[in-house]
Amino acid sequence: MWIEPKLEWFPTDFYNFEDLNRVENNTEVVTGLIAHFDAAPILIVVKNRDMKRFEFADSLNRIEGNIDSLRQRFTPAGWINNKLDWQSNTPFNFEDAARLEKNLSLLYFYYSGNYNALPYCGTVTCGEDVI
Repeated sequence: MWIEPKLEWFPTDFYNFEDLNRVENNTEVVTGLIAHFDAAPILIVVKNRDMKRFEFADSLNRIEGNIDSLRQRFTPAGWINNKLDWQSNTPFNFEDAARLEKNLSLLYFYYSGNYNALPYCGTVTCGEDVI
């Protein structure tokens, strides 16, 4: 289930484990939407973070790589290029948080809109017999 993203981040905002759990959850949701149209990329997501977990550069590279994989089929207007070269001690700031949420939101808007426009199929019984 899609969790409403936080799209407005400010320098004074704090980023915590719940925010990354939301990003990974929404990554998984977008992957499911893509699967309705094409082969979805196989991604590794982690949604069970808590206060005791430390994130490292490899996690951020995986998260950014996952989101970048989702845009390979379609890159929406307004896309902000992913940062795929996280290294130890590289600071994560409010602009990084905004990029993750904004890019996922753009993909979700595109794919959910197209999914909702898919025609429904069913069977129709025609004939002279009374049902």
